[in-house]
Amino acid sequence: MFKQCVVAGALLIAAGSVSAQQVFFSDFESTLAAEVTGDGSIQGSQGYSAFGFGNNLFRNSAFGDPAGATVLTLINLPAHDAVSLDFLLAAIDSWDSTNGNPSPDLFNVELDGVNIFQATFANTSGSNQYTPPAGGLLIDNGNLGFAGFLDDGFDMSFEPTLHNIPHTASTLTIRFFASGAGWQGGDDESFGIDNLSVTLTQVPTPGAASLAILGVLLAVRRRRQG
Repeated sequence: MFKQCVVAGALLIAAGSVSAQQVFFSDFESTLAAEVTGDGSIQGSQGYSAFGFGNNLFRNSAFGDPAGATVLTLINLPAHDAVSLDFLLAAIDSWDSTNGNPSPDLFNVELDGVNIFQATFANTSGSNQYTPPAGGLLIDNGNLGFAGFLDDGFDMSFEPTLHNIPHTASTLTIRFFASGAGWQGGDDESFGIDNLSVTLTQVPTPGAASLAILGVLLAVRRRRQG
């Protein structure tokens, strides 16, 4: 019984040794990071500052994909098994959902050429809207400035599809962009991001886990003999 408890404890220790490393963060409060390219610029967050955004956010008001994407490129990444994204999202001004007019307006996140998140917002017309997990909604249909239409705000750190995405390459390209037949961009509709973070996680190999278990067992044996 004692040995079984020790092995179980060792397994928990090995499982708990999953490592996480933040490899990028920007709050867009000063100079734009070199890793961020493409369309958009740092602008004042206006009314969003009351909902967790800083004084500034990165706003993209381009007229659509592909020329209008905001791109985050990371290179020389350490060994990892998965990647997670966290950021605050501002759906600014007159977004029209998939059943609105004109429609649809879609926000997209693409990782290494694969679309990992797509959502629509019914700020002005339509009824089909992204429903965030608990804790993810910051503001729904509030007038937060910009062109004067209603705005939405979300904490995407609660969105599970943006977390623990399998990834092992040493480079990473993330694209944020709007799309859809109804997308107009400019002062009509835009999006903003803030507190953008990229975290890598690495799970120990079976060999490393076995060494961890062996180390615990040997330590317990020495303790009993002592």
